[in-house]
Parts: sequence; C-alpha cells; structure tokens
Amino acid sequence: MGIDYVVCESIFQSFKYVTSKKRLLTLGRQGIHIGAHTFNYFLKKHNVSHLMDKYQYNSYCELFFTDMGFETVDSIDNSSYEGATIIHNMNNPIPAHGKNRYDYIFDGGTTEHIFNTAQVCENVINLLNVGGIYVSVTPNNNFSGHGIYQFSPEFYLSAFSKKYGMVVQELYLAKLGSDINTWMDVNVDNTKLDPNWGGRNVSSFNSNDPVYVVAIIKKISNDGANLIANSPNQFSYEQIDWKTNLN
Repeated sequence: MGIDYVVCESIFQSFKYVTSKKRLLTLGRQGIHIGAHTFNYFLKKHNVSHLMDKYQYNSYCELFFTDMGFETVDSIDNSSYEGATIIHNMNNPIPAHGKNRYDYIFDGGTTEHIFNTAQVCENVINLLNVGGIYVSVTPNNNFSGHGIYQFSPEFYLSAFSKKYGMVVQELYLAKLGSDINTWMDVNVDNTKLDPNWGGRNVSSFNSNDPVYVVAIIKKISNDGANLIANSPNQFSYEQIDWKTNLN
C-alpha cells in the first residue's frame, strides 16, 4: 500500500510518541502513493510547511523520514526487487546478529502479505528498542484479494499487550481516503467492554468502502514473553477471564 492519505495521517499522528530518532525501519520498501498537493496538505497541517513540494508520487519514503529527523532509515524485504537495505524473509526469525534495534518501525501494508504473522510480530518486538514505536496500517475489510489476510483490531490488542512488552497507544478503523476525525477509536480497555456481550467490544463499522486498521504501539520492556512459545488468547476473552468458566 505504501503512504496514502490514511497512512500519511497515521505517521504524523504517531510522531507525538517518538522519543528517539536514531534508527527507523520500514517493513518492505514503502513508496509514496499520494500526489505532492495532498502531501503538502499534511505538511502544512502538521506545521512542517517548509518541506512542501519535496515528495513526489511513486517516490520512496526515505527522504521524508530523514527530513523528519531520523538519522538512519532501513527497509527489510524478502526480495531485492525494490532496493531494500536488508534482505530477509519475515516468515522466519531475525538472526541474532541481525537484531539491530530501531526506534521506529513502520508497516504501511506489508504484514498482510506474509503468511507467518505471529513471527512477523515477534520480529517487530525484537527489533524495537524499549520506548520505540511501531506504526501499522493494514487491511481490515473489503480488501479481499489484496493480501493473504485482513486484520481485526483484536489481533493488535492480543499480540501487542504488556505480556509481550508492548502497549497499544492508539487503534482505529479508518475508511480508505478518510480524515482522522471520522476514524473509529477501537483501542478497547476494560472500561469500554460491554458486559452484555460477554465482555467483547461490539462497536460496528459497517462500510462498503475498503477499511484499514491503524495501530500505534509502543515497546515498554525487553522482558516480555515470546509470542511464538507463549501465544496469546483473544484479547476480549482474556478480559472476562473466560478460562475460569470452562466446564
């Protein structure tokens, strides 16, 4: 997918959580898929209008991120086709010698193309510094055929919990091409769970349009459980302690 309208807004939304800009990693080499006029709109909106007219449609994102202050911008891909700086199949664990830590990891639509999503998440966790930010914008609905998967918000709440040294800062459902003031906040906590529905979040987001799930996640510890060896149960079921009610 790369940087489109929703993705660009998601990146800017995430910057308020960034505390270090030494190293950034993109999953796949991420292209810019909005025109200069639209990019200029976001630059002006977020008070960096001095950068207007620098970023062109179908260029890659490295210049933008370095202009945002990141010292090093790497990209990881299974193929050298688009010129990624690191060639690795994310279906597999990152080799120990390759675990250079990053302050920011950006997925503008790569995870849905990789079969072993649990390993992708474990790799992301391992590649982040404590305090680092992971920004993911992936298909939620009406993207059938785009990738292997479409993701529920529950996926991010389950895989990136405190148990694994992570915490979800912001989580949204967003229609393709939509403004942030129309996004649905689905960052569920116990106060938002509906007890009449078994504790699950029952917010609906009915749309005939393609819908993204936008996740902004922070790493809080290097001591989290291994996601592969100690896999999560679904987040909402964990909140109602369903295991204690099994016959």
